[in-house]
Amino acid sequence: MIKVTSTNRSPVIGILAWLFLVIAILAGAARLGIKYAITRKFSMDDYLIFIALVLSVLQTGCLSIAVHNGYGRESKASSHEELETAVKAVYAAYMIYITCLSFAKLSALAFMTFLMQRTRKMEWVFTGLVVAWAVTAILAVAFQCGFPEPWNFLSHNCINREAWWEYFGITNIMTEIALIVIPSMLVFHIQMADAKKAVVIGCFFTRVFVVVAVVLELVYRDRNKNSTDPMLGTWEVAVCTQMIQCFAILAACIPHLKPFMDGLQSTGLRLYYIEGETSRRGDYEYGSRGKTIGHELSGLPGVVNKTTVVAHQQQPDWDDALSQNSQSHIIRETKTWVVEEQYHPEGSAGEGSAGESSVSGSRASRIIDRSSNDGRELHGSP
Repeated sequence: MIKVTSTNRSPVIGILAWLFLVIAILAGAARLGIKYAITRKFSMDDYLIFIALVLSVLQTGCLSIAVHNGYGRESKASSHEELETAVKAVYAAYMIYITCLSFAKLSALAFMTFLMQRTRKMEWVFTGLVVAWAVTAILAVAFQCGFPEPWNFLSHNCINREAWWEYFGITNIMTEIALIVIPSMLVFHIQMADAKKAVVIGCFFTRVFVVVAVVLELVYRDRNKNSTDPMLGTWEVAVCTQMIQCFAILAACIPHLKPFMDGLQSTGLRLYYIEGETSRRGDYEYGSRGKTIGHELSGLPGVVNKTTVVAHQQQPDWDDALSQNSQSHIIRETKTWVVEEQYHPEGSAGEGSAGESSVSGSRASRIIDRSSNDGRELHGSP
């Protein structure tokens, strides 16, 4: 049995790495399961977070190989072959780690653009920045050291890795703060109860845990930058990177939990697919075409009757909404109700009274038509 000592921290890295991976997988499975149970399909943000989950599994596997070959313990306790395998595994793990973070951010960004119900220049710019950030980071790690061994960070023919990771951490924090502020400002301007608004914004603020983990990573990197044995001295950094990866996936999954989505739906956004509706836009179906719905109402005890209610919902007159007048931002909805009641007089109690004539087996019916103008008005901002 391997013991944890001051010169061997590899068991700590291995155990915590797999623990964080399990948490990330459970969060991702819960998100995808809830989404499929509600909509019976997946959207772009779901595919992106699924890719992030697959990458997190691969990254944890690479890190486990590095731990098994001496990462986290003194270099002199490992053979030359083990050290070479360990640095190659760490090299691959860091590139997969950057890619995983990027897909988790893109998934959160895709969900944010849905909340805005359109993709503006700001969202395209933000997406481009995240992609450029990821590509440059992967290239920097790929060529961090000179050829023919660019993975060998134990050699002295490398770039200033401490300065590079400091830049990477700061830019990572900046993107996380943007993913907190932008959707929170969007929800802040939505008319809804303060309590629900606080819950929704609080879900976005869970990304603060990612920021805290990145700050811890930067602190430990600065503390161990002059370590004479990088294989042992960076074990705390390795734990922090696994924590960041887990929290990034977790933060992208929390806004998809059902209580949070219920709170958003109360604001008027259609986040769930409602059975019987057809939508003009896929993904979360927040708009539907006109439809006709029929309901049967049961009769009173002792009376043989049957009542059918048919409702037809018409489309709003969008042409009126385009006119530049005082009515331009009012959406009206008109509903027509048809109530049809059929009954058999001989089936009711108290029939056959004096002065009334009846015909055996006769059937009376009446139809009531009523048109009403729904008084609900939705006021949009100019």
